[in-house]
Amino acid sequence: MIDLQRAVKQFVSDTQNLYRKLRIHGEQLSDLDLMTLREQLHILDTEAGHLQDLKSDGVTFMFHGRKPQTAKPSVRKVA
Repeated sequence: MIDLQRAVKQFVSDTQNLYRKLRIHGEQLSDLDLMTLREQLHILDTEAGHLQDLKSDGVTFMFHGRKPQTAKPSVRKVA
């Protein structure tokens, strides 16, 4: 769990740096690079939302390297 927490902190730090670079030089990225970045962010956002929903529902689970299985797909509302 400590490694995962460390990875999240590192990810946040890295993405803050990436954000600054995107603001300055982002127009230099190809459409494919931007699409790849957006897709990866969507995947991470979806999984983090799913995990947060599970935690808020009081569901406990073990990972073992696999995504938790649910009876129906998780759908999050965007405000």
